[in-house]
Amino acid sequence: MKKYLLLASLAGALVMPSCSVPPMAVESSFKEQAEELPVAGRKVLKPNGDFMIGDYKVANVHRGWRRDGGFNILGYDNVKSAQKYEFSLQDPQTGGEWYVFGASNLHEKNLKSNNGITIQVGPNKEYYASHFTSPESGQWHLVTVDPGNYLTRKKFEGEVTNGITRYKVAPVYKFEGKSIPPGDILGYEFKDGEEVIGAVQVVNNGKVWMRPDLPQDTRMVLASAAASLLLYDKLKDTSVD
Repeated sequence: MKKYLLLASLAGALVMPSCSVPPMAVESSFKEQAEELPVAGRKVLKPNGDFMIGDYKVANVHRGWRRDGGFNILGYDNVKSAQKYEFSLQDPQTGGEWYVFGASNLHEKNLKSNNGITIQVGPNKEYYASHFTSPESGQWHLVTVDPGNYLTRKKFEGEVTNGITRYKVAPVYKFEGKSIPPGDILGYEFKDGEEVIGAVQVVNNGKVWMRPDLPQDTRMVLASAAASLLLYDKLKDTSVD
């Protein structure tokens, strides 16, 4: 039996590299003229490792322990989770280094029946925020409020702002060329008004796109936001829904 399992594992290992997963569906008019910043060295199983976004280096990653709490009474779950982390983003072109601090928080109220069905009793949302400071444009805040699934995607809220300039953060649920969404967020678009100026895919190895004519400070802002979301490890386990 062990021999057959070993052969199956080896066969799977040989097949996996040949399988290609399509990128997330980015707005076509943006992607046609966008510059892709390759993500290199990002390891999902090594959450504190350094990696690159184009020429930008994500370094000094320190992730705190996930803190879980709450209680369960007769199938009623009141769950609380939180996590913090920090890292630095280094720009070799300017020699600049920004320090980014992030935190996520989740509070769920669910009722689980005997037949395994989970019913949300309250508005279960996951909150994420990070902040970083630009010597040129001041302190920026990235905030997202995620209702947790594709059906409630219109209730998602997100923005990157320094109080004067605001970029909307919109979730992307679909793969390129696929009509059926997987249910989980695949990445995010950054919008200036209705115009997409950047995007980040957070699944698989990750991908980042930017409009090529953006000022250097704006590129650093979007790179910091993209790095934050690439490191953001969602607290909600969507597999239970």
